[in-house]
Amino acid sequence: MGKAAKQNINNYSEVEYRRKWLYQLQSEFKQICSWYRISLAVPAFRISDSPATLGSWHPETRTISISSALINEYSWDAVINVLKHEMAHQYVHEYMGRGMEQPHGQPFAEACKKLGVLSPFNTSTGDTPKVFIAARQQGCDSEYDRKVNKVRKMLSLAGSGNKHEALAAMSKANSFIRKYNLERLDSLEPSHYSYEIINTRKKRLHIIIRRIASLLMDYFYVDIIYSELFDPESVETFKTIELLGTLENVSFARHVFDFLSHRVEFLWQNHRKTTRAPGKLRKTYILGLLQGFREKLEKEEKKQAVPAEISAGRGRRKTISALVVAKDPGLSEFTALRFPRLRKVQYRSAGIYCKDTYTAGKTEGKKITIHKTVRHEAGNLGRLLGS
Repeated sequence: MGKAAKQNINNYSEVEYRRKWLYQLQSEFKQICSWYRISLAVPAFRISDSPATLGSWHPETRTISISSALINEYSWDAVINVLKHEMAHQYVHEYMGRGMEQPHGQPFAEACKKLGVLSPFNTSTGDTPKVFIAARQQGCDSEYDRKVNKVRKMLSLAGSGNKHEALAAMSKANSFIRKYNLERLDSLEPSHYSYEIINTRKKRLHIIIRRIASLLMDYFYVDIIYSELFDPESVETFKTIELLGTLENVSFARHVFDFLSHRVEFLWQNHRKTTRAPGKLRKTYILGLLQGFREKLEKEEKKQAVPAEISAGRGRRKTISALVVAKDPGLSEFTALRFPRLRKVQYRSAGIYCKDTYTAGKTEGKKITIHKTVRHEAGNLGRLLGS
C-alpha cells in the first residue's frame, strides 16, 4: 500500500511510520525470544528500500534489515515470519557460533526449528507470503485441487432452490470432508498443514465472531487460536482468529466462516424488516441463528454410522471434528511451532434479551445451508530472504 494511503489514515510522515515499524519490530523480536525461550541480544533494526530482498542479517553491525516493500505489500504476519528467518541467522552466528558455515545449511535448519520458522520462510528464497502457497505447490497441488473442486461442486448444488436437493448436497459435502479426515487420521502418510489469519479489525472479539469460530472448531476440522496482529497501515493492533489444519480443511473452514458471517447478517436484516425488531436484538437473533445451525450440524453428524463421539467431561461429548483435531499429532506439532506458549481464556456467556427473538433465530438457523464456492487463493510474488 502506498504512502498516500497511509497518510490519509493518520497523517504520519514516512519517517514517523518507519520509526513506529522499527519499534514494533523490536517488540516482536523480544516476544519471539520469550515464546521460544531463547536468549538473543536485541540487534539494531533497519527498514531497507530493497524491492527484492525481504530481509537480511548483518553480523558485522548486528543489524536486521526488513524491506519496506514487504511491510507495504504484505501482511504483518509475513513480516514476522521474515523476521524469524533473520533471527535464525542471528541465532546461528551468536548462539551456536557457526556463522562461517553455509548460510542455509544444517545449523540454520536447526535454528529454524528452534524458532518455529515454517515453510516457505525457512529457505533462502520463497514465494512469500500467501502463507503456505509454496508448500502447496510442492507436490500436493493437484491433490489439493481435486478435493477442493469436489467440495466446490457439491456446495454449488447446495445453493439450489429445491430445499431437499440443497440439504442432500450439503450433507454429501459434509460426508466427503468427514471421510477424508477420518481416512487421513488412519493413514501413515504425512499431512500438509497450513494456517490462515482472519483479521477482525477490532480491538476485541465480538461474541458472534467467537460463536462462528467455535462452530469451525467443532464441525470443520480446524484448530482455532485467538491472537492479535499489528497493522502497519494504521499502526494499531487488532484481534485475530487463526485457523490451523490441513490445506484442505483450512480452505473449507475459511469458506464457512465467510459464508456464515455474511449469511447471519443477511438473515437478521430480513428478520428486522419483517418484524420491525429493534437493533438491540441483533445479537440475540444472530446467536439464535448460530445455535440453530449448530443443532442442525449435530443432528447431521448423529446420522453418520461412525462411532466418533467420546466423553469430554461434565456430560459433554466431543464431535468428530474435535476428536480428529485432538488425535492429529501432526497438527498438534504444527500448532506448537506457531504458538509455543498457549494459554486458555475463559469468556463470559452472552446475555439473551428476548427469548422469542432467540427462538425465532434458532428456527431460521436450522434452515441454513452452506453453499457457494470454496475460494482458491491466488499466487503471490517471489522475493528473496537474505542470509
